[in-house]
Amino acid sequence: MAFPATFPVRKDMVEGSDNWTFDPATYVSNGPYKMKEWSHNSYILMEKNENYYDYENLGPDTIKFALLDDSNAILKGYNNGELDFIENLPVDEVATYLASGELNIADYIGTYYVCFNTEDEVFSDPAIRKAFSLVIDRNYIVDNVTQSGEVPATGYVPSGIYDAEGASGDDFRTVGGEYYSVAEEDYEKNCEEARQILADAGYPNGEGFPTVEYLYNTDDKHKKIAEALQNMWQKELGVTVNLDNQDWNVFLQNRKNGDFQIARNGWIGDYNDPCSFLDMWYTGGGNNDAQYSNPDYDAQIDAAKATSDQAERMKAFHAAEDILIDQDSVLAPLYFYTQPYMLKDNIKGMYYTPLGYFFFGYTTQE
Repeated sequence: MAFPATFPVRKDMVEGSDNWTFDPATYVSNGPYKMKEWSHNSYILMEKNENYYDYENLGPDTIKFALLDDSNAILKGYNNGELDFIENLPVDEVATYLASGELNIADYIGTYYVCFNTEDEVFSDPAIRKAFSLVIDRNYIVDNVTQSGEVPATGYVPSGIYDAEGASGDDFRTVGGEYYSVAEEDYEKNCEEARQILADAGYPNGEGFPTVEYLYNTDDKHKKIAEALQNMWQKELGVTVNLDNQDWNVFLQNRKNGDFQIARNGWIGDYNDPCSFLDMWYTGGGNNDAQYSNPDYDAQIDAAKATSDQAERMKAFHAAEDILIDQDSVLAPLYFYTQPYMLKDNIKGMYYTPLGYFFFGYTTQE
């Protein structure tokens, strides 16, 4: 019940108004801070909530969130003192600020991955999907493209998600093991296997393979990753992949509707349980962008949800991931996220959770 989707809202404010969250007059909340102003596409200004139970101990009177999508402008604002905290640095600047010690790298429970449209004529074949996944050099991407301490993904459910023993035992990824090796010495073997798969499918050295398209939303990091993938698929498989970038809202709708062949994707855990990652691929699921459907997979998710026995739940979730990644190659996980951020030294008391939430309600400025 602590998940934001279950937070209470004012019935009289919400009913009959689709835009109640856009106006401070109707965006009524019960947290430590409430919305005072919203200059759309510019900033949101929050102020202390006088009705909050711990009002006397709260931090700053107001907190201003600048709404910027240009990473260069974000960094400039931080360096000239306009911003005290930032998350998104230009890709080319990450290594510099990491080396200087100014960039913090925090844990983040999430996975960046490639999503195949399983209803597409080309990618309806699990073998083709597997070949495209095998030739991804995940080490190259995290070492030379993202450069923020990300961990090459060996499965879909990321490190940090509890298994049956919870916080006291091994996590889900450790128990589930690796679906493919990301060791540098094994990369060529992965590529050889992928080329053999393509040859068995009638496309030796990629000959005759149709030109396909990779869809991503406009962003410097996503662009660089897309270009790296395009080069890997061309070099190792001999296939041509065109890149298409779209603005976020258009991209999101097209991916959801299945209007793509391969698309960038990512998921951050809503709560610390493998269900947050695995039930999204259930047939007809609202986040099932791959248009994936497998009764055996659905049965494992149903089994996990039908019991409160943690060992049985995890057994079913591991079986589901086996089907998703090992058998059907629905996704090609690239890396497990980290959370890079920069915070001015004079700001104290900020709290962060690996689910991606930053809390500023009790901060002080020295």
